Amino acid sequence: MNKHILKIAEYCKENGFYISDQTKVQYWQEDRDFSQDQLRVLSYGGGTQSTAMLILIKMGYITKPDIVIHADTGSELPETIEFIEAAKKYVEDVLKIPFAITKSHRGSLHDDYMKNGNIPIIGSRSCTGNFKILPQRRLMRQIVGRKNQHLAVCMVGITTDEAKRRTKSDVQWATLSYPLLDEFTYTRDECILLNNLHGWNVGKSGCFCCPYQGGKQWLELKQNYPELFEIAIQMEEKKMRVKGGKLGLYQERPLRDLQNITLEESKCDSGAGCFL
Repeated sequence: MNKHILKIAEYCKENGFYISDQTKVQYWQEDRDFSQDQLRVLSYGGGTQSTAMLILIKMGYITKPDIVIHADTGSELPETIEFIEAAKKYVEDVLKIPFAITKSHRGSLHDDYMKNGNIPIIGSRSCTGNFKILPQRRLMRQIVGRKNQHLAVCMVGITTDEAKRRTKSDVQWATLSYPLLDEFTYTRDECILLNNLHGWNVGKSGCFCCPYQGGKQWLELKQNYPELFEIAIQMEEKKMRVKGGKLGLYQERPLRDLQNITLEESKCDSGAGCFL
């Protein structure tokens, strides 16, 4: 492993990130000029589309990235964490690509909201920005440097049926690309079929306290992870004590009254719809 990668690995360790320290994966060269040869990053959320992208990379249908980065919010469901570990192993052992797991310097998402007497709300991208985009960008900046030039490309898993979610990057040094729209067009259903055909049973990715969840997901959380459900209740109740206003985690209805609520479907097909 060259000195550049050792420096990256040390940075990850000091900042609570993970990156493989095994030489079995292929790294970029130390003297690479990222202004001429941009770093390609696959932003991996652990959901249907980003997992399908891994398979399509293996099949040679979309461009192979230099690194796969997953942002751990600290508020994921246990099965999501387990699935991420399986995906990391696949990326490193089969695709031979470095897999990094980043975390926010603010700690876990739910603890940060609880500390400030607040909750995530529909329509705000602060969760995505603070706990997914910024931690990933910190690592990317460590790799490519801090020049105000086009240094990196982030590959995002958006399918044709949700093409309206395509956005442009808000920074000059990193742009966004959409392989499932532009390189090898796929729908969400086709991604599900592809994953199943390759033995991947992909659940919805997203935080346990995500307000985009439907009633079914909240009820499953209460039944399967009562301790996490109780944390969500505490987040709501502290928010009401500190700031008042509306609740917001489940369509402005108290989670303690979940049993008496007519359940509605999720407003988002892919968890919180979080992406770079």
